[in-house]
Amino acid sequence: MASRIFVENLPLDITEERLGDIFSQIGEVQSVRIQTDLITRRPTGRRFVEMSLDVDAYRAVNFFEGATIRDRKIHLVEEMPLIDRAKDIFAHAIMQQRLNLSRWKEKLIH
Repeated sequence: MASRIFVENLPLDITEERLGDIFSQIGEVQSVRIQTDLITRRPTGRRFVEMSLDVDAYRAVNFFEGATIRDRKIHLVEEMPLIDRAKDIFAHAIMQQRLNLSRWKEKLIH
């Protein structure tokens, strides 16, 4: 299953092809996408790299995390699967509801 990696703090002049070449040292790269500013349409220094295998994405994050490219220390995060993100969002909403309920009870009691 493919896995996406969020790459942050890259030099703005690194192309999709160059970034794909760098990550292909670890495993097969399916796609690279450059994030651009919505107004200026210029690169923001953030990229998404999609690796063919989850294990390759995991290895790439561990290998490249904190590496320096042209005097910029890059940061990588492996994207969570959609179901895991949904669970996290749901858990956060439940905790927020409980917090709001406890505050409401405190106001009611006092």
